[in-house]
Amino acid sequence: MSGLKIDQLGQATPVMVFDVESVGLHGEGFAVGLVVIKGGVEVDSGAFGCPQSYALDDAGNLPPHVSSDRQWVGENVPDVGALGSPFVVRERFWNVWSTWKSKGAVLAADCAWPVEGRFLNACVDIATDLRRWDGPYPLIEISTLLLAAVFDPMASFPRGENELPMHHPLADARQSARLMMMAIDKLKGAD
Repeated sequence: MSGLKIDQLGQATPVMVFDVESVGLHGEGFAVGLVVIKGGVEVDSGAFGCPQSYALDDAGNLPPHVSSDRQWVGENVPDVGALGSPFVVRERFWNVWSTWKSKGAVLAADCAWPVEGRFLNACVDIATDLRRWDGPYPLIEISTLLLAAVFDPMASFPRGENELPMHHPLADARQSARLMMMAIDKLKGAD
């Protein structure tokens, strides 16, 4: 992908922004939300997942083991689907990503380490020989764009109606996409 320029992100160059919910920061991802921005608007979106009880926590445990992370997820993350396993969630995500990558999209996430980064590694690990070169390159880090645009990347930003509830992966992906475009617009104005 040559010629990638910041002022083209979300405009001529589609950007797929994604958010993953996992059981703990280093646990298994069980739900994904994504939006695709092109021409400055959302052109595709979706959310899918499996029950969090199907996902391993940070220590590699499944229920009936109860961890504070699993309890937090149960209290804060809305249910987004009934796929059969985290493996199926990863495969579905990879298929959507592959489709958009073939259309020239780049991938973006806000604070991609560790949750989204580990999720992408798990996607590649399913078929390393086939996928080792198909991951996101570059992976656009939205918090870095915010920092470059002189916003506090750790701040809590107000949410629009379609960015609620918090911790729903589609709502979080929509907020991240909006913040990415806000940072890009500010950076373009700095020329």
